[in-house]
Amino acid sequence: MNAPTAAPGPGEEARAREPAVAAAASPRLLADPWAWLTLLSVLPLAQRMWGAAWGEPVAEDFDFLHRALIQGTGTLLDGGGSQAFWRPIPHQIYYALLGRLILAVPAAVTVLHLALLALGATLLYRALRPAWSGPLAAAAASFTLLSESTRTIAGWPTQFVDLGLFVFSALALHEAARGRTLRALAALLAALLCKEVGVVTALLLPAFPGAARTGRQRARLAVGSAAVLVGWGLATLAVRRAAHMELPQRIAGSSEAVNATWLERLTWALGGSLRALASLPQARGPHDLLAGAIAMALGIAAALLFWLGRHARERLARRAPACIWGLAWFALATAALAPIYPSWQPNRSQFGGVGLGVAATAGLGAAHPALAALLVAGRLAALELSPGPAREVSDDAPEAGAFMDYERLSRLQRFMRSARLALTGRQPPLPRGAIVVQHNLPRGVEYAFGGDHALQVWTRWIRFEAFQANPKIAASALLEGTWGHDPPAALVEPDAMRELFRAQSLAREERWPELLAVLDRADSLQRDPHAVPFQVTSGSWRAAAEMKLGRPGVAEGIVRPLLALRPSDALSRQVLALALAARGRFADAAAELDSLDRMRPHEPATPGVRAEVERLRSEAARGAPLGSPSHRSEPGVR
Repeated sequence: MNAPTAAPGPGEEARAREPAVAAAASPRLLADPWAWLTLLSVLPLAQRMWGAAWGEPVAEDFDFLHRALIQGTGTLLDGGGSQAFWRPIPHQIYYALLGRLILAVPAAVTVLHLALLALGATLLYRALRPAWSGPLAAAAASFTLLSESTRTIAGWPTQFVDLGLFVFSALALHEAARGRTLRALAALLAALLCKEVGVVTALLLPAFPGAARTGRQRARLAVGSAAVLVGWGLATLAVRRAAHMELPQRIAGSSEAVNATWLERLTWALGGSLRALASLPQARGPHDLLAGAIAMALGIAAALLFWLGRHARERLARRAPACIWGLAWFALATAALAPIYPSWQPNRSQFGGVGLGVAATAGLGAAHPALAALLVAGRLAALELSPGPAREVSDDAPEAGAFMDYERLSRLQRFMRSARLALTGRQPPLPRGAIVVQHNLPRGVEYAFGGDHALQVWTRWIRFEAFQANPKIAASALLEGTWGHDPPAALVEPDAMRELFRAQSLAREERWPELLAVLDRADSLQRDPHAVPFQVTSGSWRAAAEMKLGRPGVAEGIVRPLLALRPSDALSRQVLALALAARGRFADAAAELDSLDRMRPHEPATPGVRAEVERLRSEAARGAPLGSPSHRSEPGVR
């Protein structure tokens, strides 16, 4: 006979009804306007990417493409092209499935990434929705989609590492919130196989507010998460040991990393994450004061409402578990960035931002829902104020304090797209296994080629120095950077460059008439009109020859258009200075050399040219006729 049970009290009865009420308050996905709003919150992010070379592979992409498309995927029990990490889903499976698409239609990859970001946010929304109102759940779930650094995750194929971590973690939370333990654990394992920071998901999944509706389900989820974590950890140790993996020396072996304390590392990770999630660069900038003022105003408003309003404090008490859980997620994910000090990439803050979004929205929404709405509005404004993608490939990369941010990435991708289109659009097409020479690449762009792996995925590549040392190499084309111009890459015909090599030798021997004939042949062989460095080099040597042959007016007419193309070209400006001096315009000649000193302060030939201008000035002052410069002064010959 069963013992009689006591009737539940009013509080217990309300708690017993709470899950059912919450579940009823969660409408079906297709009929939920806030779910649709969360899904569409990816559109502002996409708009701030407009004009970039979407999805163009750069750098590490070519390590994984080389493995997947040339060597073959092979075993999943190694780095798949990485010497540092075992991440089989993003490093091997992803490139095996999408490798051809990445090379043929890279923009489609960014569209896919944007769709998956929207999916991850929607899954997080649905995980929060049973216990939250629609507006607050949407504000929390879209938090990281409204950060400018998330553009890197959307636009760079290799960042499926972070994208997969986010989507699978959101799926694990979604399934846990509905008591589906096995599905939650499967999603957790997938998150861990995307990136090691999935440990945060494993630790906090059982504690997710609203996850598992009974104590037994929560305990089962905790035991299962621990088992998955231990199994993954043992497998990771075994694979790393067998494959001899370690962090790159540019990170682990740098002097900054060796000398930094853990407190310095944690402070660096925290500060960088908060700035990235506020759509601010790592380096101080003009919008810091505005972002700080908005954050302070929201915090003060929330504090006043909690102090003055009893209902606000009661709401905060109910939301406290979500606040604590979100802050714990953010703290653990941020601390996980400390080992990569000082190589900052702002997109790495996106995963920790999931927790910060939950905590901030829960706290502000408890004070008043309007504060959560203001948080969303402020984040949209910060996203809109952030720098857009690079519109041109300048010689110097933009510097905002990060090893790689979206501005830097978009610059590299713009160059790589131009290079790919130049090579694939060449007529006649390059033969299979063709040799292409790299020449005049903008600073930092060589990193985008992933060593020689891009060259092997596209074609065979050699450096310009190797071709210059042995011009008989059977090169099919030279890929030349035209930084500062559009397109940023062009092709130079190998025979045209070989003629420039001959011209260089003739210039040293002062065989000026022969040099002009060789330059005529070089120009006639060159087909691509966008090869600005080739044009400037050929033209400046032609002008130098005309100057030496006593035709300063002709030389000036040649170099003026060249300086419009490349103002910092040393030889063109030196020849212009000599041409002006030879015609008695000494002040203008000195001004040209002063400009050159500001642009290229250590150009070795400039002092000699300046001395020649002074010699001509002295001769003019004595009444001597002006002529061509003496043989004692030579403009710099490249």
